[in-house]
Amino acid sequence: MITATGRHIDPEDPVWILNQYRAAEVHGAGAIMRMARLADTAQLRSDLSRHLRDEAVHAWLWTRAIEDFGGEVVDVAQPYQARLSAHFGIPKTLTDMLALTLVSERRGLSEYELHVGQEDLPQAIRRPLRAIIRDEAWHVSYIEDALKEKAREDRGVYDIIERAEQADVHAVAELEAEAASADR
Repeated sequence: MITATGRHIDPEDPVWILNQYRAAEVHGAGAIMRMARLADTAQLRSDLSRHLRDEAVHAWLWTRAIEDFGGEVVDVAQPYQARLSAHFGIPKTLTDMLALTLVSERRGLSEYELHVGQEDLPQAIRRPLRAIIRDEAWHVSYIEDALKEKAREDRGVYDIIERAEQADVHAVAELEAEAASADR
């Protein structure tokens, strides 16, 4: 979810970052489907269903934006979430998956909020960003609520969230280093 140009989408060539964002949404949808099978409350099952719908819509919005720029949808071998999971380790519990998803959603929301304020951003990117930001804010909120509920019975939830946050730091550092080396 890190842009190759230091958190600035190049309005002349946004296809690389749009493919990154699309890949993140597709990867996220897969994680949401796995979590839905583990959901332990009716509310969480409902929230995950809505979240899954949002991920699919977001992937489509990014696909359409890529096509609007005459770009091609390409596979992203190591999207942010794959790197995040690699640094966290294989999630073994619903709480692990929720913590990873929370960190990922926060990352996406912060990136999108940075980009939507960019002055030279084309409307073909600004429009989907505005729609997606609303959804991402809700994703963060419901996952935080689910994790707070779990923490009432198990204070170890906060350790898992911290581990996911550390994995995020490492995943972002990798992406930034990769983007910097690509710019050389």
